[in-house]
Amino acid sequence: MIRLLTPNELDLIKKSINRDQHFLYYSYLTVRKQNTVHVGHFSDQNELLGILASFKGLPFLAFSFLPLQSAFCLQSTLKFMGSQLNFPKHGMGSIIVNEADLDMFTSQITPIETPRKILLMKHVDQEALPKHTPLNVTPFGPAHHNLIESKMTEMNTLAFTKDELDYPFCGIMEENQLVAVGGFHIYCEDYAELGNIVTDISYRKRGYGRSISTELTRVGKLMTPNVYLNVIDNNDVAVRLYQSIGYQIIRSQYMINFDMGKN
Repeated sequence: MIRLLTPNELDLIKKSINRDQHFLYYSYLTVRKQNTVHVGHFSDQNELLGILASFKGLPFLAFSFLPLQSAFCLQSTLKFMGSQLNFPKHGMGSIIVNEADLDMFTSQITPIETPRKILLMKHVDQEALPKHTPLNVTPFGPAHHNLIESKMTEMNTLAFTKDELDYPFCGIMEENQLVAVGGFHIYCEDYAELGNIVTDISYRKRGYGRSISTELTRVGKLMTPNVYLNVIDNNDVAVRLYQSIGYQIIRSQYMINFDMGKN
């Protein structure tokens, strides 16, 4: 049986999972809950085999999943969800899966391209983090929303959702131009996740990324002791930068894009 999960069921699931182990799905149960739909696949004995969740608010179809048993039929669950939510037949879906679940996912859902490895990092060394704001970093607020979105579009990187634009941002201005900026995907007392941090090509190798990462981490730590970020595995420079200010790799994941019409 495949059906939508109830609020009570979601509350029970939230109590049973570990944030560090199921980072994306945990966000679908907490800070992103109001914009998500969760579908469960059950056995004939009414045992929950797995969950697929969809998030609205991004320019593509975003998913997360929680496999609980090997009998979980992800493909059927996706088709059921598509019929309930009227997904476009050939829209692009995107999901991040744990390394341990990669084979299970790709055995049922065919990726458009080779999955990209992503590292989940958590800030664990407070002593490595500078205690003061870098002099060249400026805090940004709601008045800068358009400026931030324009820069993200210009750099061809994932934009922040409307809700995320209300979180703190930090940027660097040069000659009245925004040349580097970063913010949060999640910012609450439970935990925080640093979002996109971008720097204009002509202003790279000046330490701007480090300055913004440092300040965002410091701001995040004022809200919660649990501060995370995701980084592409082959970006060795960024990984070393984050490690130098106190982050540690805690999990390997894969970002997968797939054609809804072929699955």
